[in-house]
Amino acid sequence: MIHEAIYSLYPNVVAIYGAHDAKDANKNSVVIDMNAVNQEAERLQSEAQAQAEAKAQLRTSVINKIATNLTSEEKAWLEENL
Repeated sequence: MIHEAIYSLYPNVVAIYGAHDAKDANKNSVVIDMNAVNQEAERLQSEAQAQAEAKAQLRTSVINKIATNLTSEEKAWLEENL
């Protein structure tokens, strides 16, 4: 998530070598603020987690709506395959 945070904060960065060596399109080093990068990484991680949870909730909601007239075996199959 560190690389994603660097790209998010520094749109001029086109390549990252290791964790701290960021380069622009002209292969010049870009000075990065690791405190800001770490905060951005945490924000991006929280955002990704929230999106995953929302997707899981939507999936569960869809399965529950579809499964109202299914047998327990059909429900189990549906949960495993959707």
